[in-house]
This record gives sequence, structure tokens and C-alpha cells, in this order.
Amino acid sequence: MVMIFRKAVSPVVATVLLLVLTIVIGGIVFSVVVPFVNNSLGESKECLDIFEGVEFPESQFNCYIVSPTGGTNETGFSVKVNKEGISAVRIGLIDSKGNSDVLEIFQGFSDLSLKPMGGTYNGAITFPAISGQRTYVVNKLYNKAEISALTSSGDVCSVADKIEIEPCISITFP
Repeated sequence: MVMIFRKAVSPVVATVLLLVLTIVIGGIVFSVVVPFVNNSLGESKECLDIFEGVEFPESQFNCYIVSPTGGTNETGFSVKVNKEGISAVRIGLIDSKGNSDVLEIFQGFSDLSLKPMGGTYNGAITFPAISGQRTYVVNKLYNKAEISALTSSGDVCSVADKIEIEPCISITFP
């Protein structure tokens, strides 16, 4: 009878081979996943840079006026820009029945239903500077508002602030 002696791989060599194999597989997965995630995010990374960059600041003009004579009802709201990189804001205005209208406000924007405080409807809008705020008036009655920032590439970021709009007390919109 002939006996054949075979040598087994030592536990140390097996452990080193498993570690090398794990590192190689991890490197391959990492080299595929990171570019995929970066391409999937695209320009939306800009929203992270301007997170909480817009808000409805506390203002006596965040209110609505019901016309006693059946004329135009008006709703006012103030917008504040806190960070660079915000080219416009999207305002969602919601009435008491749950109906909503959306306005995108940017430098030079004009709309028949929107005016700057003290301005005229359908006039050019001035967008707030960084750390500045502007008050706008809409010729309709709304009870709630939401604001989102728009990036320079046109991406709409998530809702940054919400307000409940109350009736104005001793205030008129010029």
C-alpha cells in the first residue's frame, strides 16, 4: 500500500487569503457604487448646500385681508433668503378648501396675481438679497403657505418652511 501525504494550507495563509479576497471585493463594489450614487444624485447635491436657506420670517404682513365691499381679497407673506445659491423660491399657497396655487418668484418675475409690497400687480418683482427679505401680496385669500428653494440649475428643493396665515389686524397692503 502506497501512502500519499498531502500538505494542507496553514490557517495563517487561509486567513490572509480571505482578507485579501475581502479587500478586493470591497474595492470592486466601492468603485462601482460611488460613481453610480454620484450620477444618480446629479445636481440635487446643491439642495444640501442651501438647506434651510429660505424661510417665512416673523412679519406683521404674513396675513390676509377680506375685502368688506366684495372687492379684491389679498394675502401677504414675507420671504427671507439666508444662503447663497438660491436663484428663486417656489411658494405653495393653500386656501381654506385645500385648493392650492404655486408661484415661482425670481428676479424680474411678473404675474397678474402678485405684487411686491407697495408695488402694482403684474409689475417686476425684486428677489431678496442674501440675508434680506421682501414682502409680497397675492390678490386671493389663502390660509397656509409653503416655501421651497430653487437652485441655480433649476432643481426644486424640499419644503423649507410653512406658515398658517391669519387675518390682518389694523394693517392694509399699500
